[in-house]
Amino acid sequence: MTTFTATASILLLPLDLDISRSNAMAMEKIPERSKDEPSITHKVTLQVRISRADGTFYTRAETEPPTPDNQVFTGSIILGLYGNLAPNHVERFMSYVDVLYSPADDSPLPSYARSQFPSLDQSTGLLTGGYIPGLHLTSFAGSSALEYGGRITPSKLWLDEFQDSIKDDKQMQQQQPQQRGRQKISHTRAGLLTHRNLEVLPTFGITTRSCPELDGAYTVFGTVLSTESSNEFLSRCLDLPTYSLDRPATVSLAQESSSSSSSYAQSRAVEEVASSIYSFQKDFFRSAAKTFGDTRLDNVYEGKILRRVEVTSVSWEKV
Repeated sequence: MTTFTATASILLLPLDLDISRSNAMAMEKIPERSKDEPSITHKVTLQVRISRADGTFYTRAETEPPTPDNQVFTGSIILGLYGNLAPNHVERFMSYVDVLYSPADDSPLPSYARSQFPSLDQSTGLLTGGYIPGLHLTSFAGSSALEYGGRITPSKLWLDEFQDSIKDDKQMQQQQPQQRGRQKISHTRAGLLTHRNLEVLPTFGITTRSCPELDGAYTVFGTVLSTESSNEFLSRCLDLPTYSLDRPATVSLAQESSSSSSSYAQSRAVEEVASSIYSFQKDFFRSAAKTFGDTRLDNVYEGKILRRVEVTSVSWEKV
């Protein structure tokens, strides 16, 4: 049994984290745009990079055969925004794109040009982007606000009004143009740009496969435009390892098929007890960490990408 030691100054935690490779999830191809899709009002280009396995980006002499683990990926991802369908979402998104920046500015505004893609949800295939380090929610004058670099800015909701029904691409094509109106788009394909409802932070999601379960909690306001670089970036993100807080199973399918029913049932019972103990210990020590003021676990969460995936610059054009 694993031994855990806790003190007021040092807290050793049961972080036997399973490192999952997300390439078990097949990347659905981003479809070419059709005339039936919502009109694009803005095109935003994010210059992106993915670090080596050791987290570095610097140029160095290559002494080993090139692999995704020892090479830096640089490229771009182009986003098309549905300004007519979701004008408030696009306005809030653009407030983090159209930002003047000067190295001499001691108090810059938050910008996607200094953002990260921190996580990939294995259950939904949603890639999270738009995380701006240092930007967080705070309270000011009795109401919520955003704080960045000591500067306080209003925390506005990303809200748009839509018709009640949600339409997928096929349903949209069956309607006449004058019938479509402003209807929410269902998360039924890869490459949709979406934002969590009632979230004031600028983090956004990109679908990597169909997941209509997101419809109730997220709103689509744009799409990834299908380019060679955009597709390669998303495919590489799906191949990156991520944290899993679940205890890895020790009873494999091979064991299940080769073992007798009684021995397998016994193994499963032991596995379930071990998982229950692990979950209890994990929850206990995470609570103890907060009690002692240990904030290291804030940086450990389900789906965290174990690479640095960063945006280095942003440009845009009005269509």
